[in-house]
Order: sequence, then structure tokens, then C-alpha cells
Amino acid sequence: MFIDKVRNFRKFVLPVLLVIGFAVVLSTNAPKVYAEESGKRLISITGEAEIYVKPDIAAASFGVETNAATAQEAQKLNASAMNKVIAALQGKGISKEDIQTSNFSLYPVYETQSHADRPYGKQVLTGYRCNNTVSVRIKDIGNIGSVIDSAISSGATNVNSISFGILDSKKYEDEVLAKAVGNAKHKAEVIAEAAGVSITGISKISDGYVSVSTVRGMAKVMDQAESVPIEPGEVSIMSTVRIDFTF
Repeated sequence: MFIDKVRNFRKFVLPVLLVIGFAVVLSTNAPKVYAEESGKRLISITGEAEIYVKPDIAAASFGVETNAATAQEAQKLNASAMNKVIAALQGKGISKEDIQTSNFSLYPVYETQSHADRPYGKQVLTGYRCNNTVSVRIKDIGNIGSVIDSAISSGATNVNSISFGILDSKKYEDEVLAKAVGNAKHKAEVIAEAAGVSITGISKISDGYVSVSTVRGMAKVMDQAESVPIEPGEVSIMSTVRIDFTF
């Protein structure tokens, strides 16, 4: 019976001791591994790049404002005028999918009139005002001046928010991101050389950030004999990337 107890002790207790011993060995080595990782010599660099490209798409907002004695009349006049503007835009080759209503408002208009019993005057309802605005995407930016002319001549009372951008900026984003990585590498090499060391590799690369700016254009309405001059300029595409270099 004593022999059986010894056997049971070896069978159950010894494996447990082995597991505990192995865990102790691992815990003893863990700080060493961590120390090796944290002991890396790093140069942390933020790479930057920017390129300029010609825009290939434009956007503009065209509005119609109407005033009438009643709300129904103001809205009816506005709908008629806006339909003419939209028809003119489509006549310039702009598809229905590229025209979207961005604002609509209908509200009473009051006027302050002098009154003997009220020192600050009296608010009198004088009519109703209706505003309707459509945002338009213009894929042929060489035609934007003509589009604006047509919208104004067909009844648009205001033109706002002219901007330029890139329809498909993916290839430019890849280009500027690669340039940012090259910029980071160049900075790291300059710093390493000045410090008397050499870059040996890369420890970590953080996801790059790419932004595409929107260029605001200016429209100056000339006389009817001249088209509205528009200068699209260039679109700026910027990128940054964070890289940890080892040395």
C-alpha cells in the first residue's frame, strides 16, 4: 500500500511541480525579452509630401429667390424659375444625377413700420420669400463659365460655393504617400549621418494620412457679351506617415 501511495504521488504531484517550474523559468526570461524589445535604438520620423494637380471636376450652387404676397404664390414662382434653371443646366450636358437640391426655404417677410403707440415700430407682414438652391457637379470644367452664364440667364439669382477637385484621386494619393515614405527615409538618413550612426532597418510604420484639398474658385460676372471667367488653379494633395527606424 505504501508503494501505491508513492506511485500516486509521482503520478499526480510531480507533473504539477514540473509545470510550476516551467512557469517560473518563463517568468524569469520574460523581463529579458521585454528589455531587448524596449532597448531598441530608434529614430522616429514623420515623413511629409505634397503634390499639386490640375482639377478635373467642379461643383457650384445655383439659387433662385422669389417674393410674393402669399406663400403659395412665392413657392409657385420659385418652382417655375428653378425648373428653367435645371433645364438650362441639363441643356449644357449636365446629367440629372449631378443636380441635387441642397436648400429650400419658405418664410414670411416682415417690415418695421412706425406706429404712434409703439416707440420701436410695428412688425407688419409684407409677403413671403422662397429660396431654392441646387448643387451641381460639373465634369467638364472647361465648360463651367458657360454653365454659369446659362444658369444666370435662365433665372438663377445667385451663384455660390464654386469649388474644384479630383474625380478619382486614388492614383495621386498613392503617389504622395510613397513620396512621404521617401521623405521620412531621407530625414532619418540625414539625422543618422549627423549622429555618426547608420540606419539598419524599420521597426514600425504607422498608417499614413492623405488629404485632398478643395480649391475655391472665384466667379466674376461680366457684361452679357462676355463669359464668366473662372480660374480653377490646382488641387493640393498632402500626406504624412510615421516611421520608426532602427540604428
